[in-house]
Amino acid sequence: TDYCKTVVIVQDNQDICPNTGSFQGKISGDLKTERNDAMALSNVQLYISNNMSREQVVNGSYLFGDLKPATYSVKVQRNDDHVNGVSTADIVKIQRHILGVETLDSPYKLIAADINNSANITAADITEIRKLVLGVTSQFSKVQSWVFVPKSFVFTNPSAPWNGLAKEGIATIASDEKFNIDFVAVKMGDVTLNARANFNSGVSTRSNGKLSLELDNRNVFAGEEVRMQFKSSNFTNVAGYQFTLNFDVNALQFEGIEGGVLSVNENNFGLTNVESGKLTTSWNSEAAKTFGKDDVLFTLVFKSKVNAAVSGLIGITSDITAAEAYDEDVNVRDVTLGIRNDNGVAETGVFELYQNSPNPFAKESEIRFRLPEAGLAKLSIYNVTGKVIRVFDLQGSKGMNTIKLQKSDLGVSGVLYYQLDANNHSATKRMVIIE
Repeated sequence: TDYCKTVVIVQDNQDICPNTGSFQGKISGDLKTERNDAMALSNVQLYISNNMSREQVVNGSYLFGDLKPATYSVKVQRNDDHVNGVSTADIVKIQRHILGVETLDSPYKLIAADINNSANITAADITEIRKLVLGVTSQFSKVQSWVFVPKSFVFTNPSAPWNGLAKEGIATIASDEKFNIDFVAVKMGDVTLNARANFNSGVSTRSNGKLSLELDNRNVFAGEEVRMQFKSSNFTNVAGYQFTLNFDVNALQFEGIEGGVLSVNENNFGLTNVESGKLTTSWNSEAAKTFGKDDVLFTLVFKSKVNAAVSGLIGITSDITAAEAYDEDVNVRDVTLGIRNDNGVAETGVFELYQNSPNPFAKESEIRFRLPEAGLAKLSIYNVTGKVIRVFDLQGSKGMNTIKLQKSDLGVSGVLYYQLDANNHSATKRMVIIE
């Protein structure tokens, strides 16, 4: 007979229950980011003489009570979702720091930038971050996703915070002392401080503008080498961008990359998923760039398998690498792909369902989706057993659409799935509603 063993640990993290043991010592503290967001799902460990005595998984704060006289050390770990909060915007900031153009202004940001754990910030850190952003790697190789530093730690040299850096808090209990040891949580790779520390923090905002990348309208023919030259009519004051480029693998075979005025090469592209029709790209410059509408930014080379119009074969999405661009001040904008024709620029027809944000959520969340044409769409919410919770019948517009979900509209919590169906397209994603 199949079965599983479940262990339930009941903890008094808020120190509500009365002490019943003969030992009265306590160690407690808060776990927060530099911007004061409480940390969720953090593993707090209590050690005596290098031997772990107790362990807790907590949200925001911890408490170890009934402690006998001894010298204790407290360590905190969290190692999940390495790409959380990490984007090309962080590469822009780190490169400026390396070049002396703009200094990272806190010791915690300097710690976050040292991805290869070398006690220094170099181009090697940028290389590893870009691989993560492009989806070439799924995690950093030398560090965990989060590092925790005792808040009381005094940096002797804030511009070189690695010297004697403490990653544990120490407390010596002689009888019934109560110690408070708070920690600052540092998300590795995130120097823009937009990582989500808990279920409600870190929702990114974008300006009203967007970067429009464009291709000339044309038809392609089977067997032809297709050179898609990417241009832009508003490439003004752009410090960087990133996105996923989806192409129809039944119509196009990827052949290569050629630099243009941006001088990109294969290091700026992720080819891990090219066989499934997905290219990722990340580019940045130490100074924001401006180019004219006829300048070729870069060229992608394909071989066509069919006779078709370019507009239906390729599009920009956020499937792997989120589609966003950054101006001189690293404000975030959307990125779109359009087709130039006699009437102007028409956005390429792409169907895409985005991950809801925030996720998990306790009150409300936002689902965005993109349609290739205006028309009817159906959004279905169902649980892990397949039971349908709610169906939304929508009149979708061509391009980006948004729907706000209220927890009160669904009346349930836990793991759910949402499925979008529109014009022979379908996509499903997972979301979590918390109490």
